[in-house]
Amino acid sequence: MESKELLYTSYRLQELERLLPEGLSMAELQQVEAFVEQRDDVGLIAFLEQRNLSPESRGRLRIITEARPIALTIIALWREMPLRHEEIEAQYKKLQHLKAQYNRIAPRRAGVELF
Repeated sequence: MESKELLYTSYRLQELERLLPEGLSMAELQQVEAFVEQRDDVGLIAFLEQRNLSPESRGRLRIITEARPIALTIIALWREMPLRHEEIEAQYKKLQHLKAQYNRIAPRRAGVELF
């Protein structure tokens, strides 16, 4: 698996949804659905930060939160000409480091591809 998944909003949203605690009200679930439909990972992060999460989920949330600005930096760098390859590579290395942390907190289940 590659660290590039943390680059994409859709992936971050998918992973954030997995962190939702049990017992949310219908109104809260509708709020989450609105965040996902609007591709609003910032809103969903803020929503989750206000919830009682397990230490594992809290760690995963921290990593996804840290990955977001790195992803935005990479996207911005891709749009510049000439490309700054060294800086892009440095940002990808940061994502790889975060992905390694993420995998240590939430290892894949045997035989199941989560990402």
